[in-house]
Amino acid sequence: MCGEIDEQVLIGQELMDRARVVAKTLGLPEPGAEGPGPTGLAEAEGRAAYMEHLFRDALSRALSDIGRAEEDETVDALAAQAIALARVAGFLAGQLPAEADLYRALIESATAGHAEARQMAEAASDHHHHDHHHHH
Repeated sequence: MCGEIDEQVLIGQELMDRARVVAKTLGLPEPGAEGPGPTGLAEAEGRAAYMEHLFRDALSRALSDIGRAEEDETVDALAAQAIALARVAGFLAGQLPAEADLYRALIESATAGHAEARQMAEAASDHHHHDHHHHH
């Protein structure tokens, strides 16, 4: 167990070194420069809460950008976001050691998100049609 923790720390340090290089290369802020960091990631509940927080932050930003896009560019904004965020996911997963192999988890998450969006759209459509049946 102790060797596993030491290996995790070593890998984490290597990741931070790479993150600093990536940030500098791309002209991004220094990693960890803003706000509090994630906590509780050693436990499943903490990881789930952190992922939900990231999801909501990214979705909020995406929806905000869509709302500010020109009316005839809304669809283009949404498509560009989906592709760019998929690239971010792939890029981040590519920073991990090969044995971490997050490809399946990435594909499952993309599939689940796609299904979730469809379900929400269908529920909204059902609600919309349901409301119209009761207007007299």
